[in-house]
Amino acid sequence: MSAIARSTGGGVELELELERADLIPGQLVAGALRVLTTKEREIRGALVSLIGTEHWKHEVSQTNAQGHTTTRIVRSTAELPRVPIQLSGPATLTAGLSRKMPFELPVPALGPPTVTADASGLEWILEAKLDVPWLDPGVVLPVTIHQPTALLRAGVVPVEQFALWPSVDARADGIRASIAIEPVPLDLGGPLEGRVSLELDKPLDVQGIRAELRVEAAATVSRGVTDRTTIWSHLVREGGRMEAGHHELTFSGTVPDAGVPTARLPHGRTSGRLHLVFDVRWAADPHLDREVAIATTTEV
Repeated sequence: MSAIARSTGGGVELELELERADLIPGQLVAGALRVLTTKEREIRGALVSLIGTEHWKHEVSQTNAQGHTTTRIVRSTAELPRVPIQLSGPATLTAGLSRKMPFELPVPALGPPTVTADASGLEWILEAKLDVPWLDPGVVLPVTIHQPTALLRAGVVPVEQFALWPSVDARADGIRASIAIEPVPLDLGGPLEGRVSLELDKPLDVQGIRAELRVEAAATVSRGVTDRTTIWSHLVREGGRMEAGHHELTFSGTVPDAGVPTARLPHGRTSGRLHLVFDVRWAADPHLDREVAIATTTEV
């Protein structure tokens, strides 16, 4: 489905259209800029640019004249290198006559993908501008660059050590387990299947066992801020007594489209972990966990 953005000002109407707003790294996307003016205008050129703006949070400390130090969290931003396309050189736009400027937009082969986390994230827009004396009208279309499963599987995007293993061993407080998931990597908005092979050294009374998918977004700068969020939770087993020995557990669900894929940004990173939480009365809850990788599309 095509995406369209429009703007009007100074007697110039602009319409920017892409065949899709969900962009896949390494692919071309067809689009067009349509221009309509209420009077004849001379332009020096027309340009479209794919613009990525990264944001991250970090702590800053200040000391006053009395020697008292205060710390606050600030939000910094930086623009990634642009991907411009020249649509037109110097030209004359005739009043009342719509002019169409088609183009093909190359999506950067490695993204990075759109990330909507607070501590570290990235937003993408497609911007079209006319170079008109004393005016420079423009229009902006928000777009999403996806994190394909293929990039994660190929190792092009760094992931945690065991994030792409189908099954990973874990242990804690006398509990040993092999935690398997499908698919690998996980896909935001897609299915999640899990299987756990448990070995208990001794009987265990639990109020329940819960699987949780957690994502972490961290600014990788000095004194960077980290956010941790549980995006999916599922009750794997009801409460009761579990005898020592072997147990098999399974779970399934749908991964929410939370907008936080596994990614490496210039000033941040995002990653995921699957936790198996044992709810034990009057004691610290044992956690078994494994690393996971998270994509946003299986298209490639």
